[in-house]
Amino acid sequence: MKTIRNSFLLILLMPIIASAQTKQKAEKEFVAELNSILKNSKEQHWKYTGVMTIDSAFAINKEGVLSVTVRYTDDASVVKTRMEAPVKNIKSVAYDLYLILEYKTDEVTVYESEVNSNELKQVDKTNYFHIGAPLKEGEKQQGKLQELLDKLLKYYTD
Repeated sequence: MKTIRNSFLLILLMPIIASAQTKQKAEKEFVAELNSILKNSKEQHWKYTGVMTIDSAFAINKEGVLSVTVRYTDDASVVKTRMEAPVKNIKSVAYDLYLILEYKTDEVTVYESEVNSNELKQVDKTNYFHIGAPLKEGEKQQGKLQELLDKLLKYYTD
């Protein structure tokens, strides 16, 4: 009797376990593509100058918030910037001068440091989450990223 009960319980839990693993896989693939684009970009946003280095690569935390932190260094100064926003509210992937995650409303929080400081302070809320400057195949990258986003958003419905 105990074996039957345990088997029945396992059958009930299998879809939940499979769904959690699939969500993790979708997050991992989406974040990997974002980081690949960022790693191969010389800049993430037109506002900043200098050499870009990645402080904290794209990641999705347990609350479903996507974030990234980069640093721009030139001869005399360093500026650090961070963006974060909820994954569930991403509207689409846009492509202009940069690959961008578009939101319907201003949900992307932008933090910035003073020159030569590590302390980040909120400076803006926007509906664009800049990923990076695409390479030659920007439209192809946009399409791939949109596919990965569509897979991921299936797990972020309310």
